[in-house]
Amino acid sequence: MKKIVLLGAGSTAFTLQLVRDLVLIESLGGCTLRLVDIHEGRLNDAKGVAELYKKEIGATLSIETYLDRRKALDGADYVICAVKIGGYGPLEQERKIAEAHGYYRGIGDRVSCYYGGVGAYWQIRFVEEVARDMEELCPNALLIQTSNPVFEATYYASKYTKANAVGVCHGHWGYKGIARVLGLDVEKVTGEVMGFNHCTYLTDFRYEGKDAYPLIDQWIKEKSQEYWAGPEYNKLNSFQNNPDGLSPGAVEAYRLYGLMPIGDAIRSASPWWHHTDIETKRKWYGLNGGFDSEIVWPAYLAQKDVQRDTIQEILKNGTPITEKYPLRRSNEQHIQIIDAMESDRYTRLTLNIMNNGCIPGIPDDVLVEIPAMVSARGIQGIKMPAFPQKLMDNVILPRMSRANNIIEAYRTGDRDLLVLDLMNDHRTRSYEQAKGLIDDLLAQEWNKDAEEHYR
Repeated sequence: MKKIVLLGAGSTAFTLQLVRDLVLIESLGGCTLRLVDIHEGRLNDAKGVAELYKKEIGATLSIETYLDRRKALDGADYVICAVKIGGYGPLEQERKIAEAHGYYRGIGDRVSCYYGGVGAYWQIRFVEEVARDMEELCPNALLIQTSNPVFEATYYASKYTKANAVGVCHGHWGYKGIARVLGLDVEKVTGEVMGFNHCTYLTDFRYEGKDAYPLIDQWIKEKSQEYWAGPEYNKLNSFQNNPDGLSPGAVEAYRLYGLMPIGDAIRSASPWWHHTDIETKRKWYGLNGGFDSEIVWPAYLAQKDVQRDTIQEILKNGTPITEKYPLRRSNEQHIQIIDAMESDRYTRLTLNIMNNGCIPGIPDDVLVEIPAMVSARGIQGIKMPAFPQKLMDNVILPRMSRANNIIEAYRTGDRDLLVLDLMNDHRTRSYEQAKGLIDDLLAQEWNKDAEEHYR
C-alpha cells in the first residue's frame, strides 16, 4: 500500500499521464495517490481526471487530495515534484524585460522557463523546502524531481539536503525522433545519451544491434538538403512534433563537437550564433525558427490552455476520458522508477543522479544525466565513455560551471554571482548592462523575496 505524492497536481495534463501509467502497472495496484496543489479548483479537476480513469477501468487506486503539502508528505514513500512556481506569466514578463536590456528571447537556457525566474530562485527554493519537509516527515522516501530546472534544482537537493533525490526528464528520447527521420523502425533502435539535463549528447546509437551513426552520416550527405527544403520539415517544425533533432543546427553541432545533440541541447547548449535573431534561427531550425522562437513558443503556451479546456469539458459532460485520452503508457519514467523499485525488476532508465565516477572528467558530486539501472537496491548509474575533448571543453565544462554558479548564488545570496554569470553571455556589452538587468528583474513585485535573498 505505497503512498505516492504528486506535488503540482493542478497541472492536469501531467496528472493525466501519471495516472494512466499508474493504473496500467499491476504491481502498484492498491497504492494511494496523494494529489497536492495550492489551487483548490485545479486540484479538484485533477482528482476528477484520476477518478474517471479509476472508474472506467476498475482500478484499485486510492485517491486523496491535499492543499497542505506537509500533511500529504507525512509517511510518503515517493514524492513527485511537478511544481512551477508562479506559472508562465512572470517568466514571460521577465523575458520581455531582458529583451529591453538587449537580450533577445530572454536569459537562461534559451527558453527562460527552464530556470523558473532569475537565478532559478523560486524553483530551487521550493525544491529545498520540499526536501527539508521530507527529511522530517518521510526520510526514507524518494524525491522524483521533474520540474525545471531539473539540473540545478535536483543538483542542489542532492548536494545540500539529506533527501534521496533523482531528476527525471523525457528529452533523452530525442534519438527516436532522429530514427524516424532516418526511416528506421523505432522498435529496433537503441540509444544512450549523457551529459546534463537539457544538455545531452548521443554516445551510442544502434539499429538492430549495429552502430547506426553511419546511417546519420549517410543521411546528412545524401538526403538532408532535400529534407530541409521540403514541406515535412517545415510543416512539423512546431511544438507538436518538432524535428529539431536533425535540423541544420543539430547537424552543425554534430560536425563541431563529434556527437549528436539530443532534445533541448540544440537550444540550451548549441552555439550561441544559432540564436541571435529570428532570421538566424530560421536558417538553423526551419521556417518557424524552432521550438523556443517567438513564433512557436506562444503557440505552445496557448496549447496548454486548449488542453485544460478539453479536460474541463470531459469533467463537465461526463465524456469517457479514455475516448479522448486512450489508456496507454507514456514515455515518462516516474512510475517506471517506482515499479522497478517495488517489484525489484531491473529496469534501465535515463536519469539525473550524482556522477560518482560514471562520466570521466566530471566530479563525483555533480549531477549528470546518464543511463542507470533501477531496482529494489536503488538507482545505480552506468559507467560511460569520456566526451570528445572539444565537446567537453566548449560545452560540458562551461555548462557545469554555470550550474555551480547558479547554485552558489542561491546558497550564499550573492547577487554579484548572478551578474558575473550574465557577464559570460555573448550579448552582454558592459558590466552596467548585466547589472542593470539583474537589478531590474529583482525589482519586480513578484521577485520581492528574491530581492531580499540576493544581496
